[in-house]
Amino acid sequence: MTKLIVGNWKLNPATLNEAVALASAVSVSVKSELYEQMVLLPPFVFLEELAKKFRQIQWGAQDFFWEDKGAYTGEISLGMLKDIGVGWVLVGHSERRRMFGETDETVNKKVLAALSQDFKVIVAVGELQRDDGEEVIISSFKKSISGIKLQAPSSKLQDLIVAYEPVWAISTNPGAVADDPARSNGIIGQLKLAAYEMFGDESKSIRFLYGGSVNAANAAGSLAQPNIDGALVGGASLNSDEFLRIINTTASVS
Repeated sequence: MTKLIVGNWKLNPATLNEAVALASAVSVSVKSELYEQMVLLPPFVFLEELAKKFRQIQWGAQDFFWEDKGAYTGEISLGMLKDIGVGWVLVGHSERRRMFGETDETVNKKVLAALSQDFKVIVAVGELQRDDGEEVIISSFKKSISGIKLQAPSSKLQDLIVAYEPVWAISTNPGAVADDPARSNGIIGQLKLAAYEMFGDESKSIRFLYGGSVNAANAAGSLAQPNIDGALVGGASLNSDEFLRIINTTASVS
């Protein structure tokens, strides 16, 4: 399975011009055969312009609402995203869960809505504290993806990507460092087993990423692990040179 690298820009950069410059720096340098292994998630207000200017890049939204329309002030619908050429969404990032009160139940509503409208869905799960235990992660994972129907001839699971992102390892937290690759590999192995118990052989089409202080120096260690199918990159995705080094790492480990 080829490795997937997702760049989450979060609330960055400050202006559209800066966003275009960052996307341009990535676009002109990335090898053409690696475009399918890269997704970028900028702030909402930049998405339409970026998707028009850089059609070769896969663009995604950092969040959305599960209803198509209605009295939901400040929200963005999947139809709006599809209309501007966006095909990917991120769901349940730890910052959305911790700062904005998202629960496994609301994350699940978003997962089901996005899959039903043929989006590629990246759902994030992870524990707050290192000693929380695997059962916390597995429980959140199962609740977040429950109810997915296996529809012949093609399963919606092929559009599902799971990002294991231990909150304590995210670089914006004081003193945070990336998780040990072997440990994350083990956790993701448990998530893959849980997925198999839920969906059987169809679960093998789900890709599992690692996220948490991923940078050019440590990406290869994670990507070389057998259970890790890619990376969710935060701060390092805002530096085009560093992000490109991570992207290029996939060529040697896929």
